[in-house]
Amino acid sequence: MDSKAESSARQKEKLLVIVEDVLVSKLVRTVLQKNGYSVVTAGPAEAIGILRSTPEEILLTNTPANFLEFAERIPLLYLTSSPDPEMQAAFRSCRVVLKPFAPKELVEAVDALSRE
Repeated sequence: MDSKAESSARQKEKLLVIVEDVLVSKLVRTVLQKNGYSVVTAGPAEAIGILRSTPEEILLTNTPANFLEFAERIPLLYLTSSPDPEMQAAFRSCRVVLKPFAPKELVEAVDALSRE
């Protein structure tokens, strides 16, 4: 797939980013938007409302325990320096990006998760 077609496909993917660290959240949003993804950042309470009304989102967070009620239907991109295998197993589809991460690693993980 050429990069124009890849970018077009990515624009259809919507990512919901909930990361407490403001700098990490901005980095994630900037990297993913530059790579053609539609990105929404939110706090945990707002995110729950979004997830209840928009089932096609991919959840990108470092606090997946806050979102277990959606684990059966929401793919998870888990940003962490210490993965929790039980948490990963709770979600129907999960990718882990270990911190610190390179922008390319983030994009590759989102690409892989969006194809699952």
